[in-house]
Amino acid sequence: MATAASSPLASSREKINGSKLSRLLIDGGTTVLRKTFDRYHPPANLASDLNTNYSILNNLFRKRVLNKHQWDELFPSGGGVPDSNRFDITLLFLLLTTICGLSPPLTGWHTKPPPGDNSLEANLARVKFFRNVLYGHVNSTGVDETSFSSFWQEISTTLHSLGLDQAEIDRLEAEKGGEQDYLDALIEWAESEENIKAKLKDILKFQTKTEETIAQVHQTQLKFSETQCKTQDVAEEVLRMELKGQKILHDSKSKLDEVSQLANATIEAHQESILRLEEVCNSQSKTNQAQADEVLRTLVRSEFKGDIEFHANKFQEGTREWIFKSIEDWLDDRSSPHRVMVIIGNPGMGKTVISAVVSQRMQKVGRLSGSHFCQHNNSRYRDPRLMLQSLASHLCQAMPSYKDTLVEQLSRNLGKDLNDMGVEELFALLFKEPLSTVQDPGRNTLLVIDGLDESEYQGRNELLHVISNHFSMLPMWIRFLITTRPERSITEALRHLEPIELKQKREENLNDIQTLFENQLSNKIGEKYKDILLKELVKKTEGLFIYAYYIADFIQKNVSILTLDQLESVLPSGISSVYLSYFKRLENELCKELHADEEHVLRFLCALSAAREPLPVEFMPEF
Repeated sequence: MATAASSPLASSREKINGSKLSRLLIDGGTTVLRKTFDRYHPPANLASDLNTNYSILNNLFRKRVLNKHQWDELFPSGGGVPDSNRFDITLLFLLLTTICGLSPPLTGWHTKPPPGDNSLEANLARVKFFRNVLYGHVNSTGVDETSFSSFWQEISTTLHSLGLDQAEIDRLEAEKGGEQDYLDALIEWAESEENIKAKLKDILKFQTKTEETIAQVHQTQLKFSETQCKTQDVAEEVLRMELKGQKILHDSKSKLDEVSQLANATIEAHQESILRLEEVCNSQSKTNQAQADEVLRTLVRSEFKGDIEFHANKFQEGTREWIFKSIEDWLDDRSSPHRVMVIIGNPGMGKTVISAVVSQRMQKVGRLSGSHFCQHNNSRYRDPRLMLQSLASHLCQAMPSYKDTLVEQLSRNLGKDLNDMGVEELFALLFKEPLSTVQDPGRNTLLVIDGLDESEYQGRNELLHVISNHFSMLPMWIRFLITTRPERSITEALRHLEPIELKQKREENLNDIQTLFENQLSNKIGEKYKDILLKELVKKTEGLFIYAYYIADFIQKNVSILTLDQLESVLPSGISSVYLSYFKRLENELCKELHADEEHVLRFLCALSAAREPLPVEFMPEF
């Protein structure tokens, strides 16, 4: 029985773990940091102490270490009095490390201290470290049991050392949660069972109607047989009358007319029988097709046509042809030992554009059997189990023989639901077993997986293990093109596949970037200094395609004719400055359209950048 993909907002044991860690670290951490700060700057003396340290704090504000909201909490407008109870965990840590006379531990304020260092400063640094780990670099609110136990032990020990009541810590850890999600799942299960029962009743009615049609055909055939017998009797009678002579010739002619009519009736009955048989065959064919479609509907299917067109539009003609040639040569090589070609490159090297262009080109020549573009912010796209189902669904559309085999495979009793299977089980069920019986189509076909590094699911990359160890068992005519960032675990696991590395200083890569500038900026660069300017522009990009794309766009919009002087005075100095200019433009537009001030825009951007999943539009007014 198929089960819909779980919502990323659904409750789970892992998300209850994440909620508890959040409450422990944010609520408990803020409490102990405030108590520690109040010991150095008691609430009664807080205003005068902050004025004493005004120059230090003002310097931090001008450098944007302190934001406007935090500054207003320290120095309220209208003569208000500052209150440490309003300081959040970030402000408290900043004040403790700047105006309380504390010396950083040996590893510094921004690194986790060694286990043996239990000083006040080390415990403060641990609070900041765990806050960054849990809320700065994660892609889900869920925390598995093993990580939860480890984090809980270290964080609770640190907070207890800083003064948090151990009884409060234990009470939070013992709290229960998630029962309503279990009840909702049972209700959904029951409703799904009722829907399937209704569909089975419809199928039974259809089969009954088919049996009635077959019975009618059988009756028609019996009538046809009876008509043949009658025709034979009439023919024998005619023969006897002819032997009697000419005097009964007129009667014989009448009998022959009767024979002719009966023959016509026989032909009509035969034709009617044929039509009914055709109806039965068509009906059975439709039934089989409906059953096959019903089976394949259990597979999750993702469509990436829009993504492919979007990224392919960024492609610059004349670039990356050395990569495309390597891919085509490998795809055409029936003797290649590798079923997988891997392209490895850092962010900004254009891997997704390459995947999109390859998908388009292979689609045009009828050699693309499916594409999947992993996205870290979309759980449905990065889940390897759903990815395998989607690729199998696309392969069914491209290869009818594979579709027939897979339908037969999925029609059996599998023992468990598809969404309850592991990645390795799904791979064997959807690819390894059915493809082993499919006839070689005569030329290799391609499936594209972009962003393997984004396919981590629940802290593990099970797809990486399957690709490394099991894709080689597939038939020689099925090929996979995979792109990924050069993460150590991925690089080591796929080293035996001899991946193509998109190195920033590689000669072909730098030549492609120069070709991009030549195509985009032909009307912005004079012939006199063309070679020098192109060389300097390529140097500025540091081999990053994404920076070349943005710098070309910047020149098109802001420069009439590019000169040597403008290389340093006008152009962005690096990719970070491009992002800064875009955020500044966004800030100006938001201030103008929403009548918001700089503080509100910065608060919104902070929330947007810190969010681990897309924020609902309804959150906008809160900022």
